[in-house]
Parts: sequence; C-alpha cells; structure tokens
Amino acid sequence: MRVIDHIANLKLSDEQEKEYFNEVHSLAYLAMGLRFLYEQVQRVEAEVIKRLPENKQVVMFGNAPEMQGINQNLVACAFHWYAVTACNYVKMVGWLANNGDSSKAREYMERVLPQVYLWRHKVAAHFSIIDPRRDDNAADLAMSVIFPISFDNDAFYTGSLTLTIAKGDKQSTSRQDMRWSLTHTHCDLIPRYWPENTNKK
Repeated sequence: MRVIDHIANLKLSDEQEKEYFNEVHSLAYLAMGLRFLYEQVQRVEAEVIKRLPENKQVVMFGNAPEMQGINQNLVACAFHWYAVTACNYVKMVGWLANNGDSSKAREYMERVLPQVYLWRHKVAAHFSIIDPRRDDNAADLAMSVIFPISFDNDAFYTGSLTLTIAKGDKQSTSRQDMRWSLTHTHCDLIPRYWPENTNKK
C-alpha cells in the first residue's frame, strides 16, 4: 500500500501500484525536481536575508542594493519550472486517486494549489499575452510578461504586484489571486506528499 497524499489519506493498493508503475515513477522524478528547485531558491533567499536589517519588514522589486549579485533571472525561471512541475505532480496524484478521472484530478489540483495553478495557466505554461483567454483583461495580458518576482520579508514571491491600465475611458486591473512563494509552497506540500523529508526543510 502506497500513500500518495498523507493529509487526504489517499492510497494506492499494491495492485494499483503495479498497474500504474509509470505514473508512480513519474511522481518520483517530479518530486526530485521540485526538491532541487526548492533547495536552489532557498539558498538564494538565505543570502538575501543575511543582507537585510533585522526586525524590519522589507519588500523589494528590481535592482535593490541588497540584490546586487543575486541572479533574479534564474529565480524567476525556477518559479516557471516549479509551477509546471508541481501542477503535473499534484494533478497526477488526483488522477491516480480518482481512477483516471481527469475532471476530478483538476478539481483536486485546484484545491491543493490554487494560486500556483492559476499562475501556471497565466504565466508559466504560456504567457497570457500570446495565448489570451476570455477572462484576461488588458492589464492581465501586460502583467504576464512583466518580471514576475519580488522579495517580501523572507522569500521571493510572484503575483505580488498589481497593474492598472487606463486607455481612454476604459480601465483594467490585473488579477490579484496568484501570489505565492516557491519555498513556502514547497514547505506546505512536504507533510502532504513527502513527510519523510519534514526534518530536512
């Protein structure tokens, strides 16, 4: 018996584990990739935190002095890679737990990773500006290609900025429901999927 979600108590029987060998193996290598991205970004965050004054709230975007020598471009890419990989992982768990029901797998993913899932659709899988949907306004489209990360107190976040565009008498504001931190998200997922790594955060 393999537990695939320790919080929701979702399990695969030994027979199912054999039947879904390739799917289970996919979860294993995706988990390794997610941990790798988490460790890389965590190291960068630790370096930034060392440069910040203690007991002060800090929000930084762009070329703040404390960011000198920090490769924010790679951190931004890590968010892209993490979002796509995490959604693949979580949706696969939902698919396995629901006997291959894609609709229920998507519902499960929307419950577990709502902000990451939205950001994947609007930025990571494809920029909204090159593949717009009906619910994307002008500000959403422009925001999809603005540099995505800022540093907020102890971690990098995406989705922190809000953009408003006014053209004539029309005004639009970018959506505000996609804010997430790669490292905090990963730590939240550990007890659900990889509790054996709890002490390795």
